[in-house]
Amino acid sequence: MMRHMMMRHMIRHSLLAVFLLFTSSLSFTPAPPSRPLTSLSSSVQGITNTGKFYPETGKQVWDPLNLMNRLDSKGVAWFRAAEIKHGRVAMMANLGWLAQVNHFHFGGQISPTEGVSFADIAEASPFEAIGKIPDSGFYQILFIIGAVEGYQEMIQPHYTLPGGSIGDLGAARCAPERLERMQAVETKNGRLAMLGMASYIAASTIPGSVPNIPQFFVPH
Repeated sequence: MMRHMMMRHMIRHSLLAVFLLFTSSLSFTPAPPSRPLTSLSSSVQGITNTGKFYPETGKQVWDPLNLMNRLDSKGVAWFRAAEIKHGRVAMMANLGWLAQVNHFHFGGQISPTEGVSFADIAEASPFEAIGKIPDSGFYQILFIIGAVEGYQEMIQPHYTLPGGSIGDLGAARCAPERLERMQAVETKNGRLAMLGMASYIAASTIPGSVPNIPQFFVPH
């Protein structure tokens, strides 16, 4: 029984990893550079973290590895969109992780036909919880991920082109300065969330690897 559960966890994690890689490949591979960073359009420079809302980088482009000099405007936009997407996923993952390790859950059954309750899943660690989700629920998660990613790729103009957007939930209707601030806030929160998820995973798999991390961040 235990061996069967371990195999199920491994298969699901592998499927999820492959599916995420596949949805990422719906985009293009960034093109080689056609012009240096100094000649990029103002619209591209505007998405490379410059301005008064980025005092930590001296209000300048922060690119210590000189990566953007190797890309054209579409390549820079693609990586910028990838950062925003990963940040948004990481922010949602933080909420999910905290709910799981502290055993917060809905009442009732997640699958009445299989007799699996939300409480059953809440008892597991974040890594084990995915193996307790019924197959129908697991594939619904994959479908929603694919649908959201596919829809985003079909929106015109594409987010790598002038006038394109990675999705703003209506924020673009704000005044320009407020919009710029909101974009900076989202970017910074997303970066912090990605670092946070990395620390949770490290602390859970290698005890003591993250000093002084509060216990409500790790499975117990």
